[in-house]
Amino acid sequence: MKETLRIVFILFSLAIYSKSFAQADSVFAYDLMDPDEIYILPEYLEEVSALSFYEDNQLAMLNDEQGRMYVYDLESRKVVHRVRFHGDGDFEGIERVGDYIYAIKSNGKLYRFNVHMEGVVEEIKTPFDSGNNVEGLGHDPHTDHLLIALKEDGDIKGVDVKGKAIYSFHLPTESFQKTPRHVIQDKELKRVVGSKFKFKPSAVAVHPTTGEVYVLSFVQRSLLVFDAEGKPKHLTKLKGSLFPQPEGIAFMPNGDLFISNEVEGEGGTILKFVSN
Repeated sequence: MKETLRIVFILFSLAIYSKSFAQADSVFAYDLMDPDEIYILPEYLEEVSALSFYEDNQLAMLNDEQGRMYVYDLESRKVVHRVRFHGDGDFEGIERVGDYIYAIKSNGKLYRFNVHMEGVVEEIKTPFDSGNNVEGLGHDPHTDHLLIALKEDGDIKGVDVKGKAIYSFHLPTESFQKTPRHVIQDKELKRVVGSKFKFKPSAVAVHPTTGEVYVLSFVQRSLLVFDAEGKPKHLTKLKGSLFPQPEGIAFMPNGDLFISNEVEGEGGTILKFVSN
């Protein structure tokens, strides 16, 4: 009953939302004003900080403060599997690639374990630290790179970045690209929206068929899309009652889009959007 009431409240809030943002989305592949499904997570996942495709009808996620993976089944609407792979910490990104789960902390520490060998965890060295404030982890299946989104300082040793940065890690060679794959500059976004705009990445994912890179920002609640060539293509502002704190994004192989939100004092939410 509680879950039903929350969903009704969200949909009511959307019904009275300004039409201007909805019109801005008219050429976009997803109608972010009209979720196809709303999933309410258990209260212990109020700080759901990351999202990844796990397998058919299942998503993997993290609780912000624990090194524990939760697998949520979309059909049964419940957590069906848990794996504790590390102690407490500020975990902000998770991604499944083949049989491996990658998880990253805000201080840049990256971990990997095999879903068939629980208890064996490997740490991968990265060029990031707490000053970068890592917030997002995604996988590009077209180039086999992990994408790592930084919320704060985009600089790493030997690299000066003027803006927010998304770096890449090539999985076959286990090597980091020395320069960012994408750089997000507020002044460039200002030209798009026509006013002062701040963007701080909180999650990143790659569309499985188009290769477009989708980047969430909790600050000023927005979604930025880069085309396959790395150029900013689309910026959508997100309604606060539907996206109270967007922190996770993932795609199913068929292109269905999922965005998760932290919700203070209650279970987080996952919203599903089917392509238009």
